[in-house]
Amino acid sequence: MENQNDKFGIILSAAITAIAIALVSSISSIDDGSISSQGEKIIDRTVSELENVPDKVQDLATEAIETTDEFIEESDSVSEAIDIVSEKISDEIPDVPKVVKQTDGKLLELVSIPPETGVPGCEMSNTCYLPTDSILKSGGEVIWTNHDTIPHTVTSGNPHDGPDGLFDSGLLMPDKTYSMKFDLAFEYDYFCLVHPWMQGTIIVQ
Repeated sequence: MENQNDKFGIILSAAITAIAIALVSSISSIDDGSISSQGEKIIDRTVSELENVPDKVQDLATEAIETTDEFIEESDSVSEAIDIVSEKISDEIPDVPKVVKQTDGKLLELVSIPPETGVPGCEMSNTCYLPTDSILKSGGEVIWTNHDTIPHTVTSGNPHDGPDGLFDSGLLMPDKTYSMKFDLAFEYDYFCLVHPWMQGTIIVQ
């Protein structure tokens, strides 16, 4: 099961990378060569995840990325393009499940930082951020509110690898809010720099 999940993750990485490259290329043609920093960082992060995988899978992922234009032309939406990439790799590796599209994404998510999360313990019940996991539609927005009595942060990345630079609230004082819009389909991990046991995830479809 672990090996199957690893391959499933590679499918998602390949699909997201292909779509991200297409989107960034589109932005580039409009903005005289300027590239969205968020899109560029997501591409770098996703491509790095494809390193050190079996040659067979890496070749398929690379082929998917190199033929992005073909996949985009064959589809009417980003989700269809991801499906095409998924099917291509699944045909070569039959035991890998195809990407399953979720349909309950929101355009607005309100996330609370509850009281007393400044001491360890909330991670045991996944209540450091409420909700811990949020599913958004592309273009959706998350608004975090600090209901604790001490400052916290909302910082993309994770405690093990540190911040990845995609977004950061800075010190969020009590009763203050921080908001972020997410356009690119991806899974964004975040945590509190001050209290690293606090972790959450934003999944953008």
